[in-house]
Order: sequence, then C-alpha cells, then structure tokens
Amino acid sequence: MGIAMRGTINVDVSHALTVINRLQRQLSPENFNWCLEHTIKDTGNRAVKGIIKREVSTEYQVTQKWVGEKVRRAQYSGGGPRIACVIPIKGERGTLGGIFPASGGGLAAGRSSGTAAKKRLKRGGAKIKAKIVRGTQSQIPDKLGNQGGNPPFRLPNGAVMTRTTGKKKPIARVVGRAVPQMVDKQFERRIEQPINDYMIKRMDQLVKQRMGI
Repeated sequence: MGIAMRGTINVDVSHALTVINRLQRQLSPENFNWCLEHTIKDTGNRAVKGIIKREVSTEYQVTQKWVGEKVRRAQYSGGGPRIACVIPIKGERGTLGGIFPASGGGLAAGRSSGTAAKKRLKRGGAKIKAKIVRGTQSQIPDKLGNQGGNPPFRLPNGAVMTRTTGKKKPIARVVGRAVPQMVDKQFERRIEQPINDYMIKRMDQLVKQRMGI
C-alpha cells in the first residue's frame, strides 16, 4: 500500500494479503474482489488516517484536527492480485505563531495590541522560540536564508514574520514543517503491524457479511 507523501510511503502488507488470499476459495471471484476492494478502501480511509493523526500529534505540537485536514481520501485502483491504494497528503507547512506556538522576539510583556504594541517591537530583541516538536522549544535562526536572509520578528498577534527582501515590505509568515515531512521511515515501520491487523480483521468482517453469516 502506498501513501502519497514525500513521494510515497510503502507499507508492507504481505502478511495480511497472505491471510486474505486464503479466503478466495470461500467466495466467488466477484465477491472476493468486492471484499478486497472495500478492505483496502476502509484501511486507507479509516485505519491509516487515524494512525497518522494520532502518531503525528504525539510527536509534534499539532492537533489531530490539523493533521486530519491534510490527509485526503484513499484512491483505489485495480483488482485481484493487482491492487493499489494511494492516500494523498497535502504538503502545507505549519505557520510559526499559528499552528506552532511561538514566543519571544522583542514583544514587551502585557496583553495590549494594535498600534501601541507594534511600536514595542525591537530589532535584535529577545530570541524567538517555537514549539514544533512536542515538549521542546526550538530557537528560530537569527537570519532565515531560505526566506530572504532577514531576521524573524513577531507581531502582536503572535505571528512570526520575516522580510523577504532588504526593504520594509513585503513580509511573509515563517513556517515550520508539513505533515509529509513529519512522517519518516520510522513511522512507516511503526504503522506496519497495526495496518496488517486491521486489514485481516476488516476482510473477515466483510466476508462474513457477504456470506450472510
């Protein structure tokens, strides 16, 4: 099974397919392919999405809701021995001071906002720190080479910004990681067993349903 992120993540479901293929002799080819297709779709749309939401949010300072919005519905194709299920995942990166909490950056203490607060922004003030990985604060570099080479600063509403040129404007939001960047090879191995278990359980349920058991 492939999940479209960083290209594609490949989850080894050979164990589940070995068990599933033993059920072929109990069903007609039409019924078997129906059960297999729905097993793949349910695995993609329910199990994989749920695991991604849960696992990513335990490691990164993001909500399951935000992660879930990036995971799209599974796309199924093929049948019989040739099956494919791809789950597209959006690559939008989380904003600092928005998706990822941020602090510091020269803002004075207090809750006031608007023009008065903007005047308290100081260049070269306190360092900006963002919570990206859960439980850890990361210091934002003094200069953001990939966004113009200028220092970051924080607006009264908490948004972390930087100037994209040597001029006062334009300015742009500073971003952290995207969901596809949060899912690595270790994650891929971690979800392998629960995905196989889910596929076997779901296929068994559908076969019984099809056979009227």
